[in-house]
Amino acid sequence: MLGAVALTLLWLPTRSLAPPTGLTRSYSFRGSTVSVVAEHVTDVDLAFLDEQNRPVRNYRVRWEGIWFSPRAERVDFFAGADDGVVVRVDGEIVLERAVGMRTASSTVQFEAGAHRFEIDHWQLGGGRYLNVAWASAGGVPAPLGPGRLFPEDPGVVGYGLAVASLYLEAIVPLVWVGVAAFLLGRMAWRELSGATWQELRARLGTVTFPALLGPSQILLFGTGTIHATNETEFLVSFWNLAPIWIWLLVPLAAGLAGIGVVLPARWFPRYVAVLATAGMLLWVQGNLLVADYGLLDGSGIDLAAHAWRTPFEIGLYVGMIALAVAFGRAVTHAAPLGSALLMALQTAVLLLPAADFASAAPAGPGGGARWSLPPAALHEVSRTRNVVHIVLDMFPSQVFAGIVAADRPAFDRDWSGFTFFADHLGAFRTTKGSMPAMFSGVAYRNETAFDDFRARIERRSVFHAFGQQGWRVRVATSYWHPYRTGDGLWYSIPAPYGSYRDYTFSSAARMLDLSLFRHAPQVLKAGVYRDQQWLLQQWFAERRQLEQASERSFGDTRFLLDFARRLTLSAGAPVYTFLHLMSPHLPIVVDADCTYLGGPLPVDENYAAQARCALAGVRAVLDRLRVLGIYDRSAIVVTSDHGLLLSRPHALPDTRSPAGNVEWVRQYATPLLAIKPVGAEGPLKTSYAPTHITDLPATLLDLAGLPNTLGGVSALALDPAMPRERVYAHHSWGGPGSPNTHTSPYYDVLHLFAVDGRVTDPGAWRYRRAVFEPTGDRAVQRRAHASGLTAVEPSEPGRQPVYRTEEYAVLYVAPDATRLAFDVRNAPDATFARQVVVRVDGRFVSRIELTGDAWRTFDAPLDRRAARSDPFCVELLVSPSRTDVGGTRRGMLLRGDF
Repeated sequence: MLGAVALTLLWLPTRSLAPPTGLTRSYSFRGSTVSVVAEHVTDVDLAFLDEQNRPVRNYRVRWEGIWFSPRAERVDFFAGADDGVVVRVDGEIVLERAVGMRTASSTVQFEAGAHRFEIDHWQLGGGRYLNVAWASAGGVPAPLGPGRLFPEDPGVVGYGLAVASLYLEAIVPLVWVGVAAFLLGRMAWRELSGATWQELRARLGTVTFPALLGPSQILLFGTGTIHATNETEFLVSFWNLAPIWIWLLVPLAAGLAGIGVVLPARWFPRYVAVLATAGMLLWVQGNLLVADYGLLDGSGIDLAAHAWRTPFEIGLYVGMIALAVAFGRAVTHAAPLGSALLMALQTAVLLLPAADFASAAPAGPGGGARWSLPPAALHEVSRTRNVVHIVLDMFPSQVFAGIVAADRPAFDRDWSGFTFFADHLGAFRTTKGSMPAMFSGVAYRNETAFDDFRARIERRSVFHAFGQQGWRVRVATSYWHPYRTGDGLWYSIPAPYGSYRDYTFSSAARMLDLSLFRHAPQVLKAGVYRDQQWLLQQWFAERRQLEQASERSFGDTRFLLDFARRLTLSAGAPVYTFLHLMSPHLPIVVDADCTYLGGPLPVDENYAAQARCALAGVRAVLDRLRVLGIYDRSAIVVTSDHGLLLSRPHALPDTRSPAGNVEWVRQYATPLLAIKPVGAEGPLKTSYAPTHITDLPATLLDLAGLPNTLGGVSALALDPAMPRERVYAHHSWGGPGSPNTHTSPYYDVLHLFAVDGRVTDPGAWRYRRAVFEPTGDRAVQRRAHASGLTAVEPSEPGRQPVYRTEEYAVLYVAPDATRLAFDVRNAPDATFARQVVVRVDGRFVSRIELTGDAWRTFDAPLDRRAARSDPFCVELLVSPSRTDVGGTRRGMLLRGDF
């Protein structure tokens, strides 16, 4: 003990007097000047690129400082890099590794003292790599370490203090660990030697269930809940994944129980009480204090918005643990039975849905429920006629247009015979609603629960239509589709796309990360989430070198490239091949050359590059069809389900809508569509035919030369000059508190837009109506979805409520109303005249002039509807507006019952 204290007392002043070690690192991208990233860097590697989300191509990094030799010596330096690295000593190049060369080495003769030391590394394209090492002449190479590297000349004394501090820093913790182990061992020996076997057995019986309670929340019940509530996200059952980590319960619980057994008798009750309380707190955190962070769909989550939880949770944890310590004996009496009952209840809840799922899922290779390698039949194409339909998830039409414009000659060559439909309109902003419209030509309108709607149209799909006409149907999708009719072969693409072991271990890491995130208090969640890098998933990916395949967006492109290589000709009936790939869906993790960047990267600046990577997979399929000699005999459709908001333009008053800025809505509503009919040739063409995603079933049957049994219009038959009104439905999705997710039975409200003209023309867009969830209380819905209104005088008997509006306000009126009536006036602080535009269901109704401060009455007739019909949507646009001290643009005063 005294020796440990002495070493610690020696280390503390030594550490404070020692000069800082390490080098100064600076970074630049594409020749731009970047301020110093970090000083006193002791590791010369590229880990910081991933940690700081730096671009990993077209960059240059410099490490510079002092190399200190305590005496004259010969030192061997080793360096390997992609693309290049240069090592300089005292301004002279001593080692250079140029592009195309293997790891180089060089021997340097140092005089005693300080020497200027610099390392320059640059990367242009391809994979990045850097390794710099040193050794005393003839020794074993080792990474550069802090013992020789300094930002400034430390001098002989400073060098000695730095080396002593480094050695003491390594030794002191080990000494204290040894002291603690000795004291704990002596305490355990005394306790065990003085206790009878009956006492030890009684202790073990008391502590076992409390010791199991905490670890089981994360390892068993948490992961089981996540799997049961996200069954469609996993291709194997929970009980095929659980053995990968469930064994950890034994050593963790045994270790916690063992500590309790050897503790002194006076500490034992408090220890058991703390274990049981901590386990209960984990259960509370993972089941009752679960915050709504939105969907983990690659777009990121905002932990800062929930920072208010931190002091509350810390107070809860500290308070409960303090109570457990204070009332240790009382808590210990109830802890074993309480812990056992809670785990028994959770076990029953876990086993019932897991058993149902396992019995319903077909067995697959490796004992999995649905996982399998792609069957050979998936890659078969007909010698006579084919329709290849590729859906690239979340691919906006405007991004494709920009990529084509930047490389037109390549697209004219590689995409010969294609027509790009630049005026294509989607149906929904998300995959959930868009895919049924693409399959069946029918757009969902909240008329029934979504699962019932999906079941109703299951037999009304292109898959069924092709199967009924004798075509072989081949489907591969990474997005789980419940439209598995008896027609054809269906394959679910695993992520990562690779071996069964890779998939199961990657899925296990994902489940454990989610369970840790769910059960961690708010203050610790960032350490698990790691800005979408995730604690265990990143560790596993690095160990298995799966970082490129672990993200679905890149893994699906990898599948597409593999699919193209395996395409083979077969005799027999024609083939309809449908591929739905999460490429180039968020998050952004690859560049245009499909090099993994370790993202996620900022969307606006990098989305087009990831989209180019996805198109490289499509080009591989097109090239393979040419090699097989069936390109001309194949009809090919490349489309997307919806677009993506890539820029946020200023919301002008005339672009407002109840669903948000019309320009924002438009970006979600414009998915990619490109079609090559059989026999088509020539450069890529652009058509402005007014196509809609519900035209896809009729178009596919037309391309196949089959009768249209699904209705709708083929895109090939549309005249670009023909006027045509199309409808798009917008809704909120997946943010905190959003009622709209993959499992929601209804959308809380669908905002319908009519588009009569080019989708890129804001003037062609008109708000049509709002469709509320049919099962809700309509009065409550109307109040909940009103916006831009703040009550300043509440409703009282005989008096109507008064609201202050923002410059844009929305309210909803009962569908059976016959008149729209309210009073308006200028706000008391307004000193100028204003205009108020009134729109009902997107149509202009009136313009009200506001002068002075007198109330004006507005009254207009409404065409009464049935009581359960859609409400009237009323928009009020006030101009000019006034910005208050909080930045809100204020409007007018409004009086009325709504």
